[in-house]
Amino acid sequence: MQQTFCLLKSESYIFGKKNIIEKRIKENGFTITERWKVRLTFGDIFRLYHGWIPRITTLMRLPPLFKLDMYLLEGHDAVNRMYRLKHRIRHEIWGRDFKKGGFLHTPDCMEEARIHKAIISKRKIKTLQ
Repeated sequence: MQQTFCLLKSESYIFGKKNIIEKRIKENGFTITERWKVRLTFGDIFRLYHGWIPRITTLMRLPPLFKLDMYLLEGHDAVNRMYRLKHRIRHEIWGRDFKKGGFLHTPDCMEEARIHKAIISKRKIKTLQ
């Protein structure tokens, strides 16, 4: 079994998509081993995303001090499968007007999973049930 994570972005709450995202994760065979409530800083965004455009657009969508949910996931080939699922979920939510980003963040590869989890874990407010 491999581990990865899914960080819900602020629009997941604003547009009421948190439950559908969690449902799709479970339907696709992932086990949610833990749920964290996290609060990222400006510096965290700059460490998570490279390039000014992704940083600026993410800061607009992930306002610091906004409490976010992070699901720690486990499953076979979890990083690659969740990365692909992330795009399917976004497409389902956006519909015809599919946009590249939004609603959730998952790592692209094992190395990014390790780095991003280390950054985000420092911002854990509490573990949820």
